[in-house]
Amino acid sequence: MDVDGVAILARGIAARGPEGIIFADLDLRVEPGALAVVAGPSGTGRTSLLLALSGRLPLITGHLDVSGHVLPAQAKAVRQLIRPARLRPGYELEAKHRVREAIVERRLISGVSERSIDAALDKVRIAPDRTALINELHPAERLLLAVALTVAAEPAGILVDDVDAGLPMSGRAQVWAGLREVARTGMTVLASATDPPSGDVDVIPLPAREPDRPTKVLDLQEEVTR
Repeated sequence: MDVDGVAILARGIAARGPEGIIFADLDLRVEPGALAVVAGPSGTGRTSLLLALSGRLPLITGHLDVSGHVLPAQAKAVRQLIRPARLRPGYELEAKHRVREAIVERRLISGVSERSIDAALDKVRIAPDRTALINELHPAERLLLAVALTVAAEPAGILVDDVDAGLPMSGRAQVWAGLREVARTGMTVLASATDPPSGDVDVIPLPAREPDRPTKVLDLQEEVTR
């Protein structure tokens, strides 16, 4: 797997929710193939920033360029480049499906081969029991399964929200290791977490603020069927 990842350049970007400004005057740069982590406490706008960077939440001001596509005019093209593995709320694996059902569904939706899915599972270093229910998997394995199913289609970038939510330290280490392997393919990984890992990651800090929710977010479940 050899992927040309997305590059992102933002200058002075801001977004607004029902309760006010979500983030403002934010500058950032993400290089292709980076593991970039939006970090901050819950309610700081981490998910909203992931949505904005991937063309799924409109900005109120600023300049945002994703691999030559300027937002918001070219948001549709950016949504095709950067695909969600997990976003909360709205996009997670169905807990009551079996692993094999999730794989078949993703193959039908994305047109990927069984071989591509096997390669992606190997890339994130998991071998889930395909007869198990999704909610029977360890949380780290469940998240990495979602990552693998998205990676199998070889998008230029993926979104992984709330990486450390509900995970013990050993589980966090497993997931971050898997995401590093994905980034080594050249794919850009945009993640969010309360506590980012140390080492070779690009951290995008967000200050504490009052919780709110994004507006005009694209229906993610509807998106994957297009």
